[in-house]
Amino acid sequence: MENSQASETGDLISDPQTNSNVIHKFIAIGPQTEDLLRESDLLGKNSEVVYSVDNVNQWDIESTPLEADLVVIECTTVFPETVQIIKEKTRSVGASMAIVIYHYTQQAARGMMARARLITPLRAPIENDDLKYVCEADLAMATIRNTPIEMLEVDENDANTQPTEPTKIPERKYSDKTLTKLSKISTSIDCECPHHMAALLKTLNGFEEYCKMCESRNEEDVILHSLLHSKTAHARSIMENALTVLLDVENIDVSED
Repeated sequence: MENSQASETGDLISDPQTNSNVIHKFIAIGPQTEDLLRESDLLGKNSEVVYSVDNVNQWDIESTPLEADLVVIECTTVFPETVQIIKEKTRSVGASMAIVIYHYTQQAARGMMARARLITPLRAPIENDDLKYVCEADLAMATIRNTPIEMLEVDENDANTQPTEPTKIPERKYSDKTLTKLSKISTSIDCECPHHMAALLKTLNGFEEYCKMCESRNEEDVILHSLLHSKTAHARSIMENALTVLLDVENIDVSED
């Protein structure tokens, strides 16, 4: 399994016509990672694995140049040097995030992963739905990046291309105070999914606010930043709905006093 071209998705990758329909591209690192993605309903007509090897050290970024939206890695152990390798290789393929599913790690490595903007750490074992929620949040950010630039081009003299009324921005369901409370609360889920979702939402909230500020400050890029703001807000709303379900199932109360 040292080369993704040998995987069952290889025929799809080599077919330009089929590949042109792919929206999301995964890199799967780990002997069972591709199967895990498939079992989590993350692979289909709009997504596929473009590269897969058994471990991080086998991931060759020099002889096999690739572009991907998301990297999913299974590691039995994670050391500080492992975190550094993951960050460098994730950047090299232009992925929005590396999701690292680990069993054992050191305090230093855990801290490095928590501080790294490119890494979402998940402690094994994890449920398929947990992985799906996290991947969908990260892929929402990849969708923003992959939006064709022609969608942003507006001919001021063409009435048919004039923007209609602004896209409605969904209101936030959870304040920063609530998310901070959730990030510290004890749960019955070993993978600490509520904590990870709280962190993801805080990141989305921050980027949404940043895009809103850019939208109002940079007149030349107003269409681009309006798109980024809208898509980020809707990605945030999707994750808020998922969090609501999770809190209900786990009977977690995050109401503000």
